[in-house]
Amino acid sequence: MEFEQYKKYLKQAMDQIPEGAKQKERFIIPDVEIRPEGKNIIILNFSKIIQKINRDVKHFLPIFLKNIGTMGEDRGGQLFLKGRPKKDVLNRHINEYVNKYVLCKICNKPDTSISKEDKKLYLICQACGARTPIIE
Repeated sequence: MEFEQYKKYLKQAMDQIPEGAKQKERFIIPDVEIRPEGKNIIILNFSKIIQKINRDVKHFLPIFLKNIGTMGEDRGGQLFLKGRPKKDVLNRHINEYVNKYVLCKICNKPDTSISKEDKKLYLICQACGARTPIIE
């Protein structure tokens, strides 16, 4: 097959792909939606964030609370936080968690799970098959 013919077939195939499938970013974490409550705040869309990153609340919450330096608790899909951390700080720490515990270090896809072997945690990627240690 000649190169020009190959390019023609490739263009035809690319034109048949729906627009939504062409987007490069399929994994977009929603920004936190907060509501002040006295001296504290509530993250209203906490369950949506947890669902998007596909991690257990029991794994995410202690790490997140430690990083932002406050106490908090899950209240039926909303996260109650002591104090008033800023929205951009909360978003930054969620993104740091995702970079460390969700995104594959090899292919950068979110299709991963965490596996504990001995006392070490590993990030297992279902997309590329990579198995990388999570360094605490």
